Amino acid sequence: MKIRAVLFDLDNTLFDHPASARAGVDAFLHHLGTERSAQLTRWWFEIEEDNYNRFLAKELSFQEQRRERLRHFLPLAGLSVPQTNTRLDELFTTYLQNYEEAWTAFPDAAPALQSLRAAGMPVGVITNGNHDQQTSKIKRIGLEPLLDRIFSSELTNHAKPAREAFMQPCRLMTVPPGETLYVGDNYRVDIDGARNAGLQAIHLNREGTRRQGTIQSLAELPPLLIQTA
Repeated sequence: MKIRAVLFDLDNTLFDHPASARAGVDAFLHHLGTERSAQLTRWWFEIEEDNYNRFLAKELSFQEQRRERLRHFLPLAGLSVPQTNTRLDELFTTYLQNYEEAWTAFPDAAPALQSLRAAGMPVGVITNGNHDQQTSKIKRIGLEPLLDRIFSSELTNHAKPAREAFMQPCRLMTVPPGETLYVGDNYRVDIDGARNAGLQAIHLNREGTRRQGTIQSLAELPPLLIQTA
């Protein structure tokens, strides 16, 4: 079936969150006077995912999930946890500044979007998270001019993999779900979620083995769509 629009996940698909966060954690630990280690970085990512999922489930506010991340992480780094939210927020701001300074897109993101737009294909993003932060990422990494729409879970009030998180953007872009392609890195959240909502989907698996329905680089995407257009 002809594809009339392409929607993308943001983090780990267009935006290189792992590289940006690793740089942010390294600088944060240096600021705290603590030696960096691969184990601490792994713990940071695990704690981040657990508490961000609690935010998406509306168990925590966006600010509180940040505080909870520090409450869990600091003892693992051999550091005491501040007793006030104000001090926790100040500490997280230090991490955030370093993280934001390291924000970067994957090298294949802009060329792929440019190719799709040149072919007349509407493109957008569906991302879980805080709308201001996600749009700031897109602006900072230079992708805003290449996107028609940005749909965050905060804006739509639906987080992936919920069906409405995918169907609402299709309605707003006036494209049938069955003629919309979704591209993301998380199989359960992105691919299963999109397909359950009636969209077509391609799994971006940058470091995995190649299989049907999977690409390892966004550079593979425009040729696939141009061939089927």
